[in-house]
Amino acid sequence: MNRADIGAVLSRPHLPALDGLRAVAVGLVVAYHAGVPVPGDLGVTMFFVLSGFLITWLLLREFELTGGIAMRAFYIRRSLRIFPAYTVFILFTFVLDALLGIPRPTILTIAALTYTTNYYFAFHEHHGSLAITWSLAVEEQFYLLWPVTLRHLLRRGLAVVRRFLVAVVVVVAAWRTYLFLGAGIGTLYVYAAFDTRADSLAIGGLLAALTRLGSFSAGAEAVARRPWWGLVTVVLVAISRTGISDAWHYTLGFTVDSLLIAVLIVQLLQWYAHPLYRWLGSPVARYLGRISYSLYLWHGYGLAIGARLPGPVLLQRIGGVLAGIALASGSYYLIERPMLRLKSRLAPEPAPAAS
Repeated sequence: MNRADIGAVLSRPHLPALDGLRAVAVGLVVAYHAGVPVPGDLGVTMFFVLSGFLITWLLLREFELTGGIAMRAFYIRRSLRIFPAYTVFILFTFVLDALLGIPRPTILTIAALTYTTNYYFAFHEHHGSLAITWSLAVEEQFYLLWPVTLRHLLRRGLAVVRRFLVAVVVVVAAWRTYLFLGAGIGTLYVYAAFDTRADSLAIGGLLAALTRLGSFSAGAEAVARRPWWGLVTVVLVAISRTGISDAWHYTLGFTVDSLLIAVLIVQLLQWYAHPLYRWLGSPVARYLGRISYSLYLWHGYGLAIGARLPGPVLLQRIGGVLAGIALASGSYYLIERPMLRLKSRLAPEPAPAAS
């Protein structure tokens, strides 16, 4: 089985294996909330790196094709991709909480409506149906800030973009380390705040910027000489996340985990057709990757349904996961997919000019 040429893979409109990687990410989150002893937050870190990589990759491709970045079109695409499903989820949660008499602070309501729950939960315990929205707030803040920043930096060249992203990674890692070890800030803030988690997004963006280097192919081949090297990377991620200490995890651990995930992405893009990783492109993995956003939103309600089923705990958890997939599928087909079609009409992705 030959390794795929990384340049040819990156020239495709859709990158292989990444839907499957999204499925793994959301699977870690769902499994953790179902009571399985896995690091669910590692799935969130994977989402951050993937988002940073894919958004930057798309924006750089647009810049190369058109000579600029159409901000209005970008925000239309992001709004139609994110807001409808999120709004339905939020409204459902508000109504259900009201019917069940579950109290919710006004400030949390405002935070949920303004994508700032990450800073609310930075100072409060994560609980309730809105707890999962903190990571969506981090990503939305990234979508708000990064395209404008990137467009400005690109006027000075890709080298400036790369240096800026390296600086962001170093500054955020140092800031988080200071807050946790020096200032005594607790885990809630360093876990949820944008200013302490932006390094994961920046690492994804840096990977996208590095793909434009002439030497990238050689570097990509160097980290993926053998197909099983991807398994080594997975083991190293697991050790970094679970095998060291909390002090490591909440300081440099997030950064190292993200760097290793970026390496794994490079390896998977070259070995996606190998039997070790072919399952990432299977119909089931690709489908779960496609609905991963809705599954992330709705899996908590699915697990709550499963907990009310008769039978042993294992069957309840399985039933809860299946219920979550069913709810996510409804959200995807009734809300996400129609909005994606509308997005393709109102603000299509730029395509190469016909030759």
